[in-house]
Amino acid sequence: MTKTQKSLNPAFTTLSLIFVTFLAGCATTSPPPSGFMGDYSMLRTDSSGDSSLQWWEKRGFNWQQYQKVMLDPVIIHYHPEARTKRINPEKEKRLSHYFRRAVEKELEGKYSIVTTPGPDVLRVRAAITEILPACPAINYPAMIVVLVPVDMGGAAIEAEFLDSQTNEVLAAMTDKKMGSPVKPRGFTTMGYTRAAFDAWAKELRNALQSNP
Repeated sequence: MTKTQKSLNPAFTTLSLIFVTFLAGCATTSPPPSGFMGDYSMLRTDSSGDSSLQWWEKRGFNWQQYQKVMLDPVIIHYHPEARTKRINPEKEKRLSHYFRRAVEKELEGKYSIVTTPGPDVLRVRAAITEILPACPAINYPAMIVVLVPVDMGGAAIEAEFLDSQTNEVLAAMTDKKMGSPVKPRGFTTMGYTRAAFDAWAKELRNALQSNP
């Protein structure tokens, strides 16, 4: 065994253990209620089998009757027990703006973004309830040893979809998305968090286009 192999073994062993630990914990469960929404009792695990997604929809609700979207400002609303995990307020502001822009880009050319209620306007109020930064300092050496990043970032969200005129809640959801080693974005601290926002924006567009 060469000196290089000997020196790599401890690092390989350590990072391999981290990787195995990550795989054991990557099955994401639904995040705890943050208090952003008034009622969580109606939420159920989504029929797709995604254990992290909790969903409710009013019987007979037709997404396609809404051709315009009114977006409330996206806020950061941590669960009381998660306040110690807060990130820099300026980063929070940038992430909120990024999420809104992701939604606007997905809807652009298909649906109008408006600021006033109307009969065909769906109001969306959403909160980022958890932000999990990735650690590039761990992921760069992990790529050398185990060929994939091992420190997965992500985010959790809560959202309500309301009739803009009556403010009746028509659908609600909570979800948590974690990064995947198959699609590495862990070389910036918020890469996986932004990826989660992009995914939710696409899911909103899909819901508007075809009843989920």
